[in-house]
Amino acid sequence: MKAILLMCLIGLGIMLAQTSSAQSLAVKGQVLDASNNESIPGTTVLVKGTTKGTITDGSGGYTIQVASGQTLVFTSIGFRPKEILVDKSTVINVKLETDFQQVQEVVVTALGMKEDKRNLGVAVTEVKGSEIAQSQRSNFVDALQGRVAGISVNQSSGLPGASSSVVIRGISSLSGSNEPIYIVDGMPYNNRTFSTNSFATAGVSGMSLENRGVDFSNRAADINPEDIESVVILKGPEATSLYGVEASNGAIVITTKRGKAGDLRVNYSNNFSVVKINKYPEIQRKYGQGLNGITDNTVFTYFGEPYASDSTLYDNITPFFQTGFSSKHNVSLEGGSEKTQYRLSTTYNNSEGVIPGTAQEKFSLSNSIKGELSKYFDFDFSMAYTNDYVDRVFKSSGGPMIGLLIWPSGDDASNFLNVDGTRRQFTGTADAYENPYFNINKNKYWTKTSRITSVSVLNFHATDWLTFRGKFGMDIYADQNYMLRHPESNLARSYGGIIDDAVANNRSMTYEYFAMLKKEVGDLNIDFKVGSTIYDYYYKSVAGSGESFLDPNFAALNNIPPDKQRNRSKIEQKRVIGAISILTLNYKSILNVQLSGRNDWSSTLPTDNNSFFYPGANFALVLSEIPALKEMEWLTFTKLRGAYAIARKDPPPYGVYPALESQPTTGGGYAYGFTGPNPLLKPEKTTSYEGGIEVKVFNNRLGMDATYYKKESVDQIISNLRLSYGTGYVLSVMNGGTMWNSGIELQFTGVPVIRNNFRWEIYGNFNKMESKLTYLPTGLTEFYNSDTWFYGNVRNGAIVGEATTTISGLPYERNNNGDVLINPQTGLPLRKGTFGAIGDRNPDFTVGLTNRFVLGNFELSFLLDMRKGGDVFNGTEHFLTVRGLSTRTLDRETPVVVKGIIKDGYENSANPTANNIQIMPYTSGASYYYTTPNNGLMNEEDFVEKNINWVRLKDVTLSYRFSKSFLDAHLKTIKNLSIFTTATDLFLLTNYRGLDPVILGNNAAVSGSGSAGMDYGNFPLPMGINFGIKVGF
Repeated sequence: MKAILLMCLIGLGIMLAQTSSAQSLAVKGQVLDASNNESIPGTTVLVKGTTKGTITDGSGGYTIQVASGQTLVFTSIGFRPKEILVDKSTVINVKLETDFQQVQEVVVTALGMKEDKRNLGVAVTEVKGSEIAQSQRSNFVDALQGRVAGISVNQSSGLPGASSSVVIRGISSLSGSNEPIYIVDGMPYNNRTFSTNSFATAGVSGMSLENRGVDFSNRAADINPEDIESVVILKGPEATSLYGVEASNGAIVITTKRGKAGDLRVNYSNNFSVVKINKYPEIQRKYGQGLNGITDNTVFTYFGEPYASDSTLYDNITPFFQTGFSSKHNVSLEGGSEKTQYRLSTTYNNSEGVIPGTAQEKFSLSNSIKGELSKYFDFDFSMAYTNDYVDRVFKSSGGPMIGLLIWPSGDDASNFLNVDGTRRQFTGTADAYENPYFNINKNKYWTKTSRITSVSVLNFHATDWLTFRGKFGMDIYADQNYMLRHPESNLARSYGGIIDDAVANNRSMTYEYFAMLKKEVGDLNIDFKVGSTIYDYYYKSVAGSGESFLDPNFAALNNIPPDKQRNRSKIEQKRVIGAISILTLNYKSILNVQLSGRNDWSSTLPTDNNSFFYPGANFALVLSEIPALKEMEWLTFTKLRGAYAIARKDPPPYGVYPALESQPTTGGGYAYGFTGPNPLLKPEKTTSYEGGIEVKVFNNRLGMDATYYKKESVDQIISNLRLSYGTGYVLSVMNGGTMWNSGIELQFTGVPVIRNNFRWEIYGNFNKMESKLTYLPTGLTEFYNSDTWFYGNVRNGAIVGEATTTISGLPYERNNNGDVLINPQTGLPLRKGTFGAIGDRNPDFTVGLTNRFVLGNFELSFLLDMRKGGDVFNGTEHFLTVRGLSTRTLDRETPVVVKGIIKDGYENSANPTANNIQIMPYTSGASYYYTTPNNGLMNEEDFVEKNINWVRLKDVTLSYRFSKSFLDAHLKTIKNLSIFTTATDLFLLTNYRGLDPVILGNNAAVSGSGSAGMDYGNFPLPMGINFGIKVGF
């Protein structure tokens, strides 16, 4: 009996063991961030009630043995824990929600310091590097438009290598740069755009370009979007004054990617794209060449007779444009131990533009390494190399767009050469306008850039509360710009051809050293930093030019007679030394107060004025940390903040003392230039303050950040002011001018839906700004940058009493009632002979709206960029109208009576004489449409299109991430895999008559208020379709 009982017990034990073994499962899966579908490495996975567990790998994957019926607990810093009951499934993928009570949102702010965003007293916006890379913009600054309140990004064209201009919170300087400072890994990054004043033809009448009709990349485009970890926008002097004189216009702070500890990981991504324009310019094709209704095929005005019914008309516009193809490949390697981590990345990009012959080829290489040398020392080193080559075409008056529009429809523009290879003349004599095909094939224009940057950081941790830091930054690049204006082209026919070749070398060295103290005294946290910076800048350009080619088809300076060659060398040097201190006091994480001060010594100012101090202060009151409010479960976070600061800006080099300049006249030599010295110059001063509130509720399901700011700039450094010739000079640099900007910024976030595998997020921003110029030196009513005077009588004039973004021109004469005055002899409107405000480019407000949908492994996101109001000068439409090509001239056979009041001496009386003079445009021809101070209906003022609105679909991305279970089953060597398609600038809804209201009239080298909102012969932003993969091994 005992034997039988023993056998039964043994059998039962075996059955239980077998059952237990059958229920033990090898469960695997991947842990993802629910907010962005990205993996979470280092997540702890525990079997509840036991010590058995594991940690997710670099791709968020895990494998663990667990019995059916047990519970897995997933925990990671910054996320809410999640429990999953194990059934029979062997694959469990988990998405963790962010724990906003636990997480600290750390951002990089002034001087590369990391700070908890909740303690900041200034408005700061962060854009993730993954968003920028996914936008597929070659120039990363273009990806910021629509994503950040208060920032305006304008591109010079939609072609490869186009420059982009960035303005934060409006214009701060009348004649200086309004670009923000760029900071990469804590050090300044040169964003200079090459200017035509470095060419040897600069200042030579007829040859000099004055930044008109040409474009060069802004050099922030050298930053590889694939290397960016995050971009933080510091908007006002309150946040940026510690960066010194370069930061009065705000700062764009970039942190590049670093390697993570673990085994070697290899990541590869690619992108293939096609671009094309989706809107073509329109012209009338009813009337042919001529004047006053009479045909004349030797002129390029279209007021002739209608085309005959059997005429052959060519579409010269649409076939000219091409579909551009681009490809990009990126490979990165990273890994390391807990003490040392490394990363190496390389990217190759080859792109074509929508204009034949335009292209860009760019190669980027970067590496970084950081680690601990000992208990007391740690280091961080990064280096990046870029090689960039761009084939360009001219724009504006010298570009192919104007040639396309003006070319007769009765002639095939693509037939531009004779049998012997010379230029085919359409009229039989010198054509007034350039054939567009000849332009892009014979006028050559390219840029080569090689650049290397590095940042080295060494920290010495003397104690747990005292650290010493030393940093060294180096930024060196060479920029070659070559321009050929062919001997047969309109651009150089009278000179027998022109070559410009300039090499510019830029070198920036930055040194920083700090002592940083952190101490807790009871409930008070004290953070004190003191240190110094040295910024050393050197620029030298060497240029040669020549005219009168010996052989018209040999484009080289060796083909130029010695007496037709010119050389020009330009040197700029600048050094700024700064002393800095920052004191931050934090009480119980409720109140944070920061006081700062900086003193700079600048080499570009006279000795008596070269030292200047600017203070700053800000506070943050975290109301949600107050015990009474902390108990409100629905209130996640709320903060009040305020800030005040003063920023300074020094003048460009050599404005204090007279400088010798090489002379282009016969015999050459040196002489004092046009610009006279000013030994009394002092730095510009901008005083700024802001206040704001941040609120997040319902576990961050809804959030809002509101800011009001105002800044006033005084002692404006104004360049190129006219002097009496008796001084021996023509122009001067002086202090004078006062202006202010103020505005409201809103950032809001929302998560309307979280349900099972579906998540919907909304991110929005709103900006409304206004400005005014309140003072200019005595006798000066307008200041303008002459580079922007590229068409007719329109320029970016700033006028006292008006906004700093006005467009100035010759307005109509009007009576006291505002009615247009009419010439009693012609029946046409009269214009004033002095410049006045005819438009304001500043919008009423702008809105950016991003929606993001996540469904399982699918993700869809799109960005809308919207604007209400603001004026745009449509110079292209004016050009077409006065030459009879605009569709608005099709009513030329209808008599017209111009609405207005006759200027007969009674125009301001109680009974002014209304105009009743009838005009027939068809027989009046060009005299009807042409504009002079005393004649012509089509004044440029009428082509400043008012209240321009737009909605642009900037980016749309659809992606799919393959699950870890699929990869483990089918592609075991792959850690992560995703595919995507991204569309850029997919559509534009606007009331603007032209092609694109966003484009710059000049390029980013133009200072002051620039040429945004001024359109003449520009190329629109093209639509792009991108597709590619991302894979990690």
